[in-house]
Amino acid sequence: MALNSLAFVAFLAIVLVVYYIVPKKFQWVVLLVASYGFYVTSGLKNLVFIISTTIFTYLAGLWMQSIRDKQQNYVKSLGDGVTKEEKREYKKIANKKIHTVQVLAVLVNLGVLILLKCHGFIFDNIDKVFTLFKWDISDPLVNIIVPLGLSYYTFNSIGYLIDISRGKHAAERNIGKFALFVSFFPSIVQGPLFRYCDVGVQLTKEHKLDYTNIKYGAQLILWGFFKKLVIADRVAPITAHIFSPEFVATDYNGSQVFFGVLAYSFQIYCDFSGGTDITRGAAQMMGIDLPVNFERPFFATSMANFWQRWHMSLGAWMREFVFYPVMLCKPVTAVSKKFRKKFGPHAGKIVPSVAAPFVVFFLIGIWHGITWQYITNGLYNAILISSTVALTPVYNKIAKTLRINTEAFSFRIFQMLRTFMLLCISRVIVKAPSITDAFAMIKRMFTSIDLKFLCGVDGEIYSYGVDEKGMKVLFLAILVLLVVGILQENGLKIREALSRQNLIFRWFILLLLLTVILVFGIYGPEFDVSAFIYGRF
Repeated sequence: MALNSLAFVAFLAIVLVVYYIVPKKFQWVVLLVASYGFYVTSGLKNLVFIISTTIFTYLAGLWMQSIRDKQQNYVKSLGDGVTKEEKREYKKIANKKIHTVQVLAVLVNLGVLILLKCHGFIFDNIDKVFTLFKWDISDPLVNIIVPLGLSYYTFNSIGYLIDISRGKHAAERNIGKFALFVSFFPSIVQGPLFRYCDVGVQLTKEHKLDYTNIKYGAQLILWGFFKKLVIADRVAPITAHIFSPEFVATDYNGSQVFFGVLAYSFQIYCDFSGGTDITRGAAQMMGIDLPVNFERPFFATSMANFWQRWHMSLGAWMREFVFYPVMLCKPVTAVSKKFRKKFGPHAGKIVPSVAAPFVVFFLIGIWHGITWQYITNGLYNAILISSTVALTPVYNKIAKTLRINTEAFSFRIFQMLRTFMLLCISRVIVKAPSITDAFAMIKRMFTSIDLKFLCGVDGEIYSYGVDEKGMKVLFLAILVLLVVGILQENGLKIREALSRQNLIFRWFILLLLLTVILVFGIYGPEFDVSAFIYGRF
């Protein structure tokens, strides 16, 4: 059941009616049943994996909690006869046991994730190595399925275990409530990622019917449909045509490649953020606040700033559970101290600022897909971000020498254009048919320009799956997207501002948006979760 289908709208409406009719103490049960009902539509076989992850993580959480409880109860039983030093020692021993359980449980969850997502890549590369020696092997795991939302519920489960280990919250003792945290149906398709202490506790609270939540949630869903159906799905043929495996990089000049990557940039943003808007809107209608996942990434002024705006829940997860642990780990801090003594304070800061991004973006690369293109793209982003940190004094010196006003609006425009070009290179790396084609396409972007094509003078631009009328619809839709983005960048909260307008004007805007979706949205006879690009992750 796709989020961008009428079936989902009908399903959500039924869930909401039942959710607010039943006694409030059973609302979480309604969500649990609905979540598993939704998940079943992706295939019964998928249940095996999500149920296994749920039970295993639940038991591991209880095990860690029991260790902590026993330690605390034992210290209490000793009364005043125990010293502070002894209390610290007991706590240290318990924490060591908890950490051991946590590491093992995390490794098991990661192992399942890697096996299901990476077996094709692993066996393909093993086969290539064996081929050098003229040995032949078969891939016994080639038919393993990748369950719906595998990365999302696995990462949520891992975060849950680490937070228990750190003492952020106690383990959930009700397996049904924990199962809801793992399987919450609006977010299972493509996130956002969330933590138990933020969202898990909301899922089991009692929620009153609130008109504002219903209104704002429905508006957010409508906006998500607009981005997905009017922009992402309409621009998709251009991307498919230019990055088709049937063509090679030399079939296109640089302007055609740039046109393709421009189309893909809008496609993937509107597809992913549109789906997230639908997810967050559905949750808000139930009184549940999910994390914001996008904050207008096209307005980013650097690649680091882009990743602060793009897939923010994944960035927050990586920052909390990977970035800071890597920065603060003993090997990195030891090297940092040596650099500080030998080369100065700034050199000491560079070491963790380089090591952590490389680890994070390598993991982000393989999270998106186990291919050399995704791995290369991860390293590309890591190099850009870590080099920015390392070269900041140089950039500041250049700006001072050239008397560049870095606070000026014109400089911000330059930063946004520069970031977008760097992002275009990143998009080509992952979208090209192969890594070789990617490098050839990138080269042509800067060496073979055809302005007549980009301006539509010869009409060829309309032969890539979107005709002239469709292109006009796209132009206007993207213009609306950018205007809304500019207003939000300047602090305007669109839904709140709309609610302050007169009733007739409000309904005119909403009905106009609905009409645009119905008239200009791209629909197909077969909707499934694969319709969303990020659904497969």
